[in-house]
Amino acid sequence: MVRRRPVLWILGVSGLLIVGLAASLAVARDRWMEKRVQVVYPGRLVRGAWQQPMPLRRIVAREGIKTIVTLTAINSTDQKFVSQSQVVRDQGLDWVIVPMRGSRATVEQMAIAADLLADPTRQPVFFHCVAGHHRTSLAHAAYLIRHEGYSARQAWETISAYSWARPDALVDRNDQFLIEEFARVQETLAPEPGSGYWEVGSGKHAQTARSQDPGDARLAAPGPDGLDRLEPGARQLRDRAAGPDLPIGADVADASGQGPS
Repeated sequence: MVRRRPVLWILGVSGLLIVGLAASLAVARDRWMEKRVQVVYPGRLVRGAWQQPMPLRRIVAREGIKTIVTLTAINSTDQKFVSQSQVVRDQGLDWVIVPMRGSRATVEQMAIAADLLADPTRQPVFFHCVAGHHRTSLAHAAYLIRHEGYSARQAWETISAYSWARPDALVDRNDQFLIEEFARVQETLAPEPGSGYWEVGSGKHAQTARSQDPGDARLAAPGPDGLDRLEPGARQLRDRAAGPDLPIGADVADASGQGPS
């Protein structure tokens, strides 16, 4: 008598195979495909998420990128840092890090980022956070308000129109509040040149002298504690709370399961 395998067992194995295949495809997609890349102004500004080396090289070549502005606090031992540093070395790029944490920024950091993006000697600039959503959009909106004459409403409408935006979500609403607050106070913000960010890259704008690799002085580290620090910002959310679910720590998933953006 032939014993048949239980249908449920077969379905279970099939399900595992499907999940495994989906995971493999996701890894392959991230390795080869660009993530949330949008040209803001041709020849000047391109925004996106953190890219794997291959798509990053493609973006750099296609858009003629001179400077990468990273909008996240990150340790120099993080694999994302290591892989991006290799592209920076190979391509001779400038690399600037504004250490925004979680999915937020201070208004001071927004002004710093906006001024970096507006610097014509750095352009074309590719600016990004981890997921290419919140911090990238805050920097984008700050640039529009500070250097293109947009109102807070116009800037919010621009960044909330992207397909991945969720204007009714708590974190996105917090973005809107920060953009409104930035528009209100930005004329009083005058960041000191060279403060609030780190020059990490190998190009002509690199100012730090401490080498990340003793054999390669082109990639400089900001200090002995890595980059996983938050710049002070007394004006951040000073008028109201950001909400209980808004991540404020390092770039790890928060209690709600949301990844960093």
